Parts: sequence; C-alpha cells; structure tokens
Amino acid sequence: MQGEQLEPPKMLWDAWSYHTNQIAGLVGKSYTIGTLTKYKTVSRVIKKYLLLTRKTDNIRLEEIDYRFVRDFDYYLKTDYGVKINTAVQMIKKLRTVIKIAIEIGWLTRDPFIAYRAKKEEVFREYLTSAELHELATKRLSRKRWMVVRDLFLFSCYTGLSYADTVKLKQADIVKGEDGGIWIQTHRVKNNNRVRVPLLSPALKLINHYKGYPRVMDEDFILPVISNQKANAYLKEITSALGWTKRLTFHCARHTFATTVTLTNGVPMETVGQMLGHKSIQSTQIYARVTETKVSRDMKPLKKKYAGEELLLKTDEPGDSD
Repeated sequence: MQGEQLEPPKMLWDAWSYHTNQIAGLVGKSYTIGTLTKYKTVSRVIKKYLLLTRKTDNIRLEEIDYRFVRDFDYYLKTDYGVKINTAVQMIKKLRTVIKIAIEIGWLTRDPFIAYRAKKEEVFREYLTSAELHELATKRLSRKRWMVVRDLFLFSCYTGLSYADTVKLKQADIVKGEDGGIWIQTHRVKNNNRVRVPLLSPALKLINHYKGYPRVMDEDFILPVISNQKANAYLKEITSALGWTKRLTFHCARHTFATTVTLTNGVPMETVGQMLGHKSIQSTQIYARVTETKVSRDMKPLKKKYAGEELLLKTDEPGDSD
C-alpha cells in the first residue's frame, strides 16, 4: 500500500535448487554424483505427493510444518511403499534443505523440531571364515566370475567399497612407517581419508593382476568392471556355489569389519579408521559379535569353571521333600 516492493515468498524449490546447485558444483570434491541423484529422486517424490494432496507441485516454505513432515513420512511408508529406512533417508534430504533455508533466513521456524526418525534395524550379510575360505579357493568355470570374485575378495580383505576398489592406482599403494605395504586413498562417497595395511591375500591379488591389459594400459591396480555387471556376476557366482546368501560389495565390506577384523580382536576404533568412518557410531552398524569370537572370549572362563564342584541333591529311597 505504501508503494514498496515486497519480496515474493520463498518456495520449497527455491531452497532445494539453491542446495542442489551447490552440490552439482562440488561433485568430485565434497559430493558424489550419487548424492545429487538422490536429491533429484526425492524432489520427484515430493512433487508427486504435493500434486496428490494439494493439486500443485510446489509449496511455500512457511507452509511446511510438523504435520506436513509427518504426513509425508506416512505417505512414503504406505502409498509410495518404500521401506522404513529408505523413508528415513528421504526425509533426511528434506530436513537438510529446510535447515539450510532457516540458516539463510528464508524460514523462521523448524518444522522438524518435534520429529523423531525411527530406523529399523537391518541384518547386514557377511561371510563367515569358512565361507570366505570356500569362495577364495573355489575354482570357478567362467573367467568373468573369477575376475569379479577376486574384486569381491579384495574388498573383503581391505574393507574398500566397490567404487574405491576399482579406482585404485599405483600411486595409492605406499610403504608405511612399519615397512609394510599400505593403501592410502580417499573414499569416493565422502572423500574421507583411508589408510589400510594390506593383508597377504590382498597383496597376492594385486600381484596377480599386474599383467592384466587394462591394468597395464591405465595404471589401475585391479580390473575395472561396471558395478551393474559386477553385481550381476556375483548373483551367478552365488548360484554356482549353491549359496542362499546374497553377495554384494556391501557384504564384502561387512565381512572385512566383522570376520576379518573385529572377530580377530582388532579394536573398533581402528576398524572405523580403515573403513573411512568419521564417527564410531558408523562403525557400530557393521559390528557383529560372531560365535567364533564369543567362543574364543569364553574359553578362559570355561576353563576356570571346568572343575567347579556342585552339591547336587540326589533322591534316596524314603526321602521326602
């Protein structure tokens, strides 16, 4: 009324674009292309939800309240049909954008202040020592199976993800202060620094592929196969072995954390450093107290109580309670 130009209200996609544009500019530095793809996926789902509930594909930031967050959470788990942990991760993307909007002054209140995400505990597959030995010594009938099996084993013995494994080059193999051979690299996922002393099986795999054509031409440590093909071949290998356990490179990483390190007494803090985790909470997700470790830890106690005498009641003729 006074002739002043009023700034139009900020919309959700103003804040979303602000954040994702910065992610796009930092791909390869602070973010991966996978992170950007996840934000794009969540934005499509939110637009679908808005069209369904409000007949529009955008919403003012100030209209996003606790009920909106709660109802969207419910929609993800029911009508949209994703699992609980997937819904939590999708809500987390929205929460990040809302937090940024608050920090830059586009929103004054936090609709997530009363929201509590509840994750569902998921059992993470890993190989036992016996299964790891069987896979390592099994003669497979197809060459492509052998190559993918070796990549999988390398991940089991180093804890590296698939993306980190196939990008390794000669410059990432260094001599440590202990005189041993180490991997020194940064994770593709979050750029966290990773240093892992190489176990003998991992060194054998590196030496085995020194003459591999792709390795020689492009200075890679190991053969490079697409993630999609690698996972498809792992399914074929699982079938050939007669296993019901699902092999993935996540399974290999869990095997390193559980069977290779924690079960053999490596402290969790050390395992976390090798996995490239910033907090011990991330490592605890992988931690499994296996029967092997329980048995080993209980041996001294079992020995201590082996000769323990007990006065046991025996029923004699004529005895009564």
